[in-house]
Amino acid sequence: MQNDRVSSAGTKSDVSASPLLVERAKFAPHVMVSAGVCFEGKGRLHFIEDKYKVNADYYMGMLLPKIMVDCHNLLGQHFIFQYDGAPAHAAKSTQQWFAAHCPDFINKDAFKST
Repeated sequence: MQNDRVSSAGTKSDVSASPLLVERAKFAPHVMVSAGVCFEGKGRLHFIEDKYKVNADYYMGMLLPKIMVDCHNLLGQHFIFQYDGAPAHAAKSTQQWFAAHCPDFINKDAFKST
C-alpha cells in the first residue's frame, strides 16, 4: 500500500481520507528466540514465552535441554558448546549444568586475563 495512488476528477475535498491514511504500530512487538548454529547446520528456533526474563533458571530448565537435543541431532556426541557472555550463560549454576551435561564446553573463566 506504500506506493498506491488515489486519483480523483474533483478537488482534494472530494476524496475520502480513509484510503489515504494507513495506521501502523510505532514499534513492532518483540520476539525473543534462541537457537544453536554450527558448521553442520542449525538447530530449531526456540521462542521465549512472552514476558519471561531469561535468567539462569529459565535458561537451564527451558532452553538448554532443547538446545542440547539439537546439538546431539546435528553433531552426535562430539561437540564443544560455545555461548556468549549473557548473565544467564555465565551464572555459576549454568556453568555447573554445563559441566554435568555437556561433553565439552568453554568455561567462562577460560579466557580471563590475569
